[in-house]
Amino acid sequence: MAGTPAGFNAQTIREGLLVAMNFGLPPLAADQPTFYFPKAATGVTAPVDDSGVPFDPTVRPTYTRKAVAVPCAIEYVDGQGKIENFGIIVPSKIKVILMGDEYEQVKGFDFVVIGGQRYFYRSTENPVGLGSIPIWTLHCEAEDQG
Repeated sequence: MAGTPAGFNAQTIREGLLVAMNFGLPPLAADQPTFYFPKAATGVTAPVDDSGVPFDPTVRPTYTRKAVAVPCAIEYVDGQGKIENFGIIVPSKIKVILMGDEYEQVKGFDFVVIGGQRYFYRSTENPVGLGSIPIWTLHCEAEDQG
């Protein structure tokens, strides 16, 4: 029967995983994963269509894009789906591994930028459990692969 074993301290495990995820990120903040959400129109009071575009062509909305950086683990994958070791030049896909709280912060993102390379969201696996901690795996594809 599945479940959390007696004595399992989820907070201690979670803190340790966050340390490991942060340790594995690129040292320069500009190269670390940043998740970008779809653009949203702001400052529009006129009626809009389903995409947020005003029906009135004289109304010019301002578009903003939310960006979020959270600790995560990244696996670089080649075109055949094999995980690449250190030294790959430009991977065609990545797997982003997140714990539940971090996943909730990036859920619905459009793309993630790592080291200047943009990877577009493609799919999310069903979560697996690490005791009471949900672990999510998201699949993204390099911009030039789509």
